[in-house]
Amino acid sequence: MSVYARASTLQARQRYDTQPQGVIVIMKALRLIACVAVLGCVGCGGNAGPAFDKADQEQIRRVIADLRTAFNAKDPAKAAALYSSNAAVMPPNRSLMRGRKFVEQYYVDRFAEGATDLELTPGEILGQGTLAYASGDYRLNLVKSGASPRLDRGKFLWIFREQNGQWMIEYVIFSSDFAPTGA
Repeated sequence: MSVYARASTLQARQRYDTQPQGVIVIMKALRLIACVAVLGCVGCGGNAGPAFDKADQEQIRRVIADLRTAFNAKDPAKAAALYSSNAAVMPPNRSLMRGRKFVEQYYVDRFAEGATDLELTPGEILGQGTLAYASGDYRLNLVKSGASPRLDRGKFLWIFREQNGQWMIEYVIFSSDFAPTGA
């Protein structure tokens, strides 16, 4: 190492050593933050997965149509089969249900309440990679024995996950446009 390089290193070390301890900590923290930011940007720049295209949208539309068919046939097992194994259903005025077994029970309970004639009108279906969402409107009738039919109408938001080339319902949340009965 040359005399000039040694002198330059010594001067830098003296400047560093004469800084207050707080400034040194801040400088180290800023270097760490900069490194994390760079690594985060590199990690975010990767491939987000396969492109979401018209074929994916059509497959999701078929899943929605299949759910409507299973619902109107009052087939809870067929309806639940369209959900992922860890799916969550978040209906209005009820607790969250997670898992295909509980999703199936949800449909059993809905049919026992007289839910029938489901109509689903998907609006937007968008996605990226292996995740997608569908939003739209629903209508159904609640027909309890001995009572006149009551219309229910509202909105839904479903999140789908592609698993082994098949789009499965992962999360369902919906809300009625009407107040709960008895409210």
